[in-house]
Amino acid sequence: MAMRVTTGMAMNLYRYNLQNSTVALANSRDKVISQRRFDSFAESPTTAIQAWRIRRAMTNNESYQRNTSDTISRFSIAWQSMDKVVNALVDKDGSFSDIRAMNAATASGKVELGRVMNNTAESVIQVMNSAKYGDHFVFAGDDEMNAPFTWSQDGKTLLYRGIDVNTAPVDPPERDGNTPDWVPASGDHSLPTNMPKTGADANEQAWIDYYNTDWARLDALANEHEFVDLGMGLLEDEDGRLVTGTAFDRSLPGVKMLGYGLDEDGDPKNVVMVLKRLGEIFESCDPETGSLEGDNGRGESLISEATRLMDKLKDSKEYCTRQYTTIDTNSHFLTENKERMEANEDYLQEERANLEDLDPADAITQFSWDYYCYSAALKVGTQLLSQSLIDYMN
Repeated sequence: MAMRVTTGMAMNLYRYNLQNSTVALANSRDKVISQRRFDSFAESPTTAIQAWRIRRAMTNNESYQRNTSDTISRFSIAWQSMDKVVNALVDKDGSFSDIRAMNAATASGKVELGRVMNNTAESVIQVMNSAKYGDHFVFAGDDEMNAPFTWSQDGKTLLYRGIDVNTAPVDPPERDGNTPDWVPASGDHSLPTNMPKTGADANEQAWIDYYNTDWARLDALANEHEFVDLGMGLLEDEDGRLVTGTAFDRSLPGVKMLGYGLDEDGDPKNVVMVLKRLGEIFESCDPETGSLEGDNGRGESLISEATRLMDKLKDSKEYCTRQYTTIDTNSHFLTENKERMEANEDYLQEERANLEDLDPADAITQFSWDYYCYSAALKVGTQLLSQSLIDYMN
């Protein structure tokens, strides 16, 4: 038995097909405009998940590049400053060597060379204090808003963040089974933040007394860290400590750059204070003969001290050169890391395009087909409406 197709059935079917053609045409038109494979997760769940991972990696990569660029700028300023410091020491090295022989032909110029040493010491500190990235002092460690170095009122003591750089080393208590839990691990120079305020036993008190010394504070400042994520895999161990090599330490404590503390002879390790002390000694020489004999009978001891400090000045200069070389090496690493991040950005962009972007030719072809189907649907509708009007009139 044949089924009779009524006008209402034909119209409903026509409207349904026309709506589908209209939606298909609108979607293909949007794809031609946006050049995207999908606009919602439901259209392609698997591809959408992959694209989300790529976009997350792109966001992280942008963050790594910003951190790297910021760190490169800081290290560039530090490199330029240390370059000036090292060059200042090297340029004066020949003049300093002339005064090794107390009876040299230049003996009468010792007073002037003493002034040169003092001026060099002060110029080094000026260079270190003038190294700024925006409003931040590059060599100030964590306290980037204040100049790292200051002189005492008499101009003879150099302070790093308020602590004398000539502070004598103090040995910490021995580590044993009674070492308090709040004491940082061996090799960790940071100050503990959870020392007991009251009720400490003798062993704890010994550690508290140690961490309250100027030496412990200075040593902690010289070994401050400022870790930044540059895309090296940032990981922490089970105790919450950063895994070495997964982040970059961009801290540049100025006191570590120039040296700090006293050696076994009680002489300063800081190159500025070595220069300052030598300057004091040679400025006290007789301006005519260069002799120290008239200095209250301390001439021989001062000569001995000056000779000893001249050797240590060379060691201090080599120490500063090593610090400068370390900054230079890190600067090269940062530049290479930036190039790696930029190359990774290109790779991620390509992967994103493969997942999300349409081939323009395919998109236009699909749009043309959908437009043809839509036009055909309109033509069928014209014929259907004409026939329905005749049936109605009959």
